[in-house]
Order: sequence, then C-alpha cells, then structure tokens
Amino acid sequence: MSTINAAGLALIKRFEGLRLTAYQDSAGVWTIGYGHTGKVDGKAVCKGMTITQNKANSLLTSDVAKFWAYANNASYVPLTAQMNENQRSALTSFAFNCGQDNLKTLCKDRSISEIGEAMLLYNKAGGKVLSGLTTRRKAERELYLTEVTKDMDTLRKGDEGQQVTVLQILLNTAIQRNLDTDGKLGTKTQTAVEDYQTAKGLTVDGICGPDTWGALLADCG
Repeated sequence: MSTINAAGLALIKRFEGLRLTAYQDSAGVWTIGYGHTGKVDGKAVCKGMTITQNKANSLLTSDVAKFWAYANNASYVPLTAQMNENQRSALTSFAFNCGQDNLKTLCKDRSISEIGEAMLLYNKAGGKVLSGLTTRRKAERELYLTEVTKDMDTLRKGDEGQQVTVLQILLNTAIQRNLDTDGKLGTKTQTAVEDYQTAKGLTVDGICGPDTWGALLADCG
C-alpha cells in the first residue's frame, strides 16, 4: 500500500479538525487547515491567513505523505516491514499529532504488540493528561489492533468485531459523530449508519452493506 488507508485518514481529519482561517494551537503555534503548521504557498501561517477547502485538502495530502513515510521508515519504526496497513496508518496518525521524534521513541526496542499498548501513554501536554489526547490515542490503538481484511462484511445491529471499529471510525469523520470505537454495533452506531445513508441518498436500513461501505470509504479516503 502506497499511502494511508481510509480509516487512518479519517482519524486525522476527525481529531485535527478543519479550520480555513489561521489560529493558534494550545502551544501558540499558528495553524490552518487540518492541523497544518508549515508554509502555505511559500508563506508562513500567520494571523488573518485564510485558505480554501481545496487548499486544505492539498496541504493535508502533503502532510500525510510526509508522516506516512516516517511510519514506513525502519529508522523510525524498526518493525514496519512486519506491520499491516492498519498498523502503519495508525502510526501515521500518531506521528501527525506527536511528531516523528516521538514516533521513533514509541517504536524503539518494542515489539509490535508493545507499541500498541505504549501509544496510550502519549496523552499529555505540559505534563497534564488531556481528555482529547486520551480519546485520540485510544482510537489510534483500536485501529492499530484491527486486522486487515480484503472484503468488508455486511454489518447489522448486534454485530461485534474489528470491522465494526473501522465503521465507527469512518462514521465519526463522515458525519461528525463521537461514537465509541468499541467494536459493538449498538443503537447509536445503527442510528449513525441510518443518518449517513439518508445524507447520501442510500437505502436507509441501518445495515452497512457494500453500497454504504463504498460510500464511506470514498468519502474518507
């Protein structure tokens, strides 16, 4: 796979959020788009700067490519060759938020399973635990632990498993929900599926079949 998968990109979009007008983040760094802090058309992000949705998408593509490269670089992730696309995509989201140096520290001298557990430790800023970072790390870990399957199953209320986790990650981004990525297709997840189907003009049945999967993967990919 040559780039981050739809679920990993959905995590980045969800937790970074989209701002078309420059703002200062919690550390006072000028930011725009989907958490972009680099230059925009050769100019540093600054107060009053605005961009279009298309520009935000372009910046995101470039930024994600940079961190995807780190997640696939054995100098930063020694076991990357043994990882699947969900693991590398989760680590790309992690690096997008925490930086490549923390990615390197996370993966140093740890097994694949130990990396997944250690991700949860990176939930602090200024020495304080932040609920937003805790939520993000848990979601990244859930994706990291999700096995890759070639074809997605049709999912209904009551189903459980890793594919439900992927569904919840995609729905959270596609229709701005805050579903727990617990792998359980309960009432809230079913309602979110129905709302998404309504928005996309699909058959509204609360069942995530090929048409709904296809639309979600296209929207979040």
